[in-house]
Amino acid sequence: MKHKKIAYPADYRNDPNLKREHRTGVILVWVLVALIVIGSVTCAVLSAKGVRLMRTACFAKEIVDTLIPNSESATPAPAATEAPKAAQIEATPAPTHVPDPDFMDDAAQPFADTFASLPDVIEAVAPGVVGISNWRTYDRTNTQVEMSSGSGFLITTDGYILTNAHIIEDAERVTVRLSTGETKDAVVVGSDRTNDIAVLKVEAEGLIALPKGDSDAVRVGEFVFAIGDPVKTELAGSVTFGIVSAKSRAINIDGFTNNYIQTDAAINFGSSGGPLIDMNGNVIGMTSAKTVTAGYDGNGNTVSAEGIGFALPINHVWEIASQLIVSGSIAKPGIGITIAQANPMYVAEDEEMRPYVASVTAGGPADLAGVQVGDVVLKVDGKEYTDYDQIVAYIREQTTVGQQIALTVERAGEVLELTVTVGDLNRMP
Repeated sequence: MKHKKIAYPADYRNDPNLKREHRTGVILVWVLVALIVIGSVTCAVLSAKGVRLMRTACFAKEIVDTLIPNSESATPAPAATEAPKAAQIEATPAPTHVPDPDFMDDAAQPFADTFASLPDVIEAVAPGVVGISNWRTYDRTNTQVEMSSGSGFLITTDGYILTNAHIIEDAERVTVRLSTGETKDAVVVGSDRTNDIAVLKVEAEGLIALPKGDSDAVRVGEFVFAIGDPVKTELAGSVTFGIVSAKSRAINIDGFTNNYIQTDAAINFGSSGGPLIDMNGNVIGMTSAKTVTAGYDGNGNTVSAEGIGFALPINHVWEIASQLIVSGSIAKPGIGITIAQANPMYVAEDEEMRPYVASVTAGGPADLAGVQVGDVVLKVDGKEYTDYDQIVAYIREQTTVGQQIALTVERAGEVLELTVTVGDLNRMP
C-alpha cells in the first residue's frame, strides 16, 4: 500500500482511496486482536480422562512478539560470542558435548543439616533455579525473538540443567537466566519428548546445584514447594507451597502417558521445568502441567479446577536425564498408535470393553503393518489384555526398538494377525 500524508480531518467516506485504506486498516486491526486473543491461550489444552490439562511453559507473548517485533515484549536476544545461529533442535538431537560417563558421581549431595524453617530451605535452594528462554527467528525482520519461556534447575555444579522438552521445542537458540541475573547461552545436551524431559548445559562458575530426593519415598500429605519463573523475569523465583495430593497419576499429555506426582502447590505459566522440593531441600519432581478445567455444570458452563498441578517424579527424570547426558539421546519403544478403552455407554451388556485403536501415526510402524483406526486389540505377543494402559506399559517397558511383536486385532468381525516392528517414538513422523 502506498503511503501518503493526509491533512486531518479527512473525509474518508467521500474519498474512494481513503475509504479503501480505512476498510483495510479496520480488517487488519480485527485480525490482530483475534490473534492476540488466540495467543493468550496458546499453551495447548490437553484432554486426559475427563480433565483438561495445560502445559505450563509461557507462550502468552508469542503472538505479540511475532506481529509487533519492535514492541517492548519483543526484546532482542542477548549477544553471544560470535553469535552463531544454532541449528533447529530435534526431538532427540545428536549430542554436542563430550559424553560424561561419570555424571552420577558429579550429582549434588543432599544438604548435611536439617533446616529449621521453610524460609531457610528456600534460601538454600533458590540459587539453583533458573529461567529458560526459547529464541526463534522472526522472518519479517530476520531477528531472533523470545517465543516462549519456562524454568529449570541445576543438578551439577558444572552446569547441567533439567527442564521440560516442550519449553525448548523448535528453538534456534536457548538461553538460561541464572539467579544472579546473568544470562548464558545453553547447549542442548539431549531431549526426550515422550517423557517431556530435556537436559541443557551452561558454562559458568560458582553454580549451586540442587540435590536429588527420592520420589518413590514421597508420601501423600507431605509438604512441598515449587520455584519457577511465571510470567518470565518479572516474577522470577516465585515460590508456591502445598502438599503432595497423589503419588502416581497416569496422565496423557500430547499423546504420551506418564506417571506424575499431583500437588496443590500453584503451578503457573512459566513454571514448567522448575523443581518440586521437599522440606529437606531435595528435588522430588519437575513441574510440568496443570489442570485448568474440572468439568462442566448443568448449564454446560466450564468449571475451573483449583490446585491440581503435576510434576514428573525425579527418580524417573533422573534415569532419563542420565542417559541423555551420557549419549545425547534415548530410544523410546513405540508402534505409532494411541489406544483407548471402549466407552461402557456404547457397549452392549454382553460385550467386553476391550481396548481399541483410536489413532494411527501415518508412516509409523503400526501404519506400515496395516493397523487401522477402530481395530479392537485382542492380544499382544499372544497375551490377552483388557486394559489399554497394560498394552502401553508392555510396549514401552518390555520391548526394544527394532523388535517385532505380534498384534492380534479384530476388524469388522474378522480376527487378523499383524506383525509390527517396534520403532523409536522420538523419531516418528
